[in-house]
Amino acid sequence: LDELFVSVLDTTMNVEPHVHREHVDSFFVLEGPFTFDRSGEEVTLEPGDYALAPPLLVHGFRPGGLALNVHAPGRFWVRTRMARREGRRLPPEEYDTYDPPADGGLPRSDAILCRADEGELLENEGRRIWILAARPELCVFLFDAVPGYVGPDPHLHRRHVDAFYVLNGALELELDGERIDAPTGTFAAAPPGVVHTFRAAGDERARFLNIHAPGMRFDEYFRRQAEGEEGREFHESFDAYEPG
Repeated sequence: LDELFVSVLDTTMNVEPHVHREHVDSFFVLEGPFTFDRSGEEVTLEPGDYALAPPLLVHGFRPGGLALNVHAPGRFWVRTRMARREGRRLPPEEYDTYDPPADGGLPRSDAILCRADEGELLENEGRRIWILAARPELCVFLFDAVPGYVGPDPHLHRRHVDAFYVLNGALELELDGERIDAPTGTFAAAPPGVVHTFRAAGDERARFLNIHAPGMRFDEYFRRQAEGEEGREFHESFDAYEPG
């Protein structure tokens, strides 16, 4: 999608240090260890760890590990994949990937690094949410929900994508009126205008990533919800609308 590109990355080769000027590049580790180069410092990531390189931060990675790789906006990587399938090479500006700048780019402290079960936690009796990333390009949340947990009423977004990747357990998704079983390993995305919701299916806890691109300040949305804020005006101020 133009807003979001997601792939499962089997790191079988060195990816040398580089920068993106207009999009973020991030990794949720599924199988480790995964070696992330954060502006010249190699960091070993284990399953459940998350790392994000913002625009202009030099980064790369080494062979080993399996990660969910998320680019936002996704339009640059969409062009890259299409060109590769067609045997074409793109100039750097087309896929937004450049050699490290002479000034070294952003300091490594500007990277986001969350170890497993770290990050700001929002909790209620039915679920826990860890905020992994909160940026204009995307927000990434880790949910851990009790069996039978019911998500929000069916709703839509007009300006951003709402996506899910199931890590453990299962979800039942509703996308555009269709109910879809989503076991472990399932990825699904609701583009702008698609009515959607979810619930935790089965007899075990559901653990899943929830990705919003652009971010739409959804971290603040969840914080204010946790404080009890509701109402149509509140939801719509974060690009969440009732169907119809």
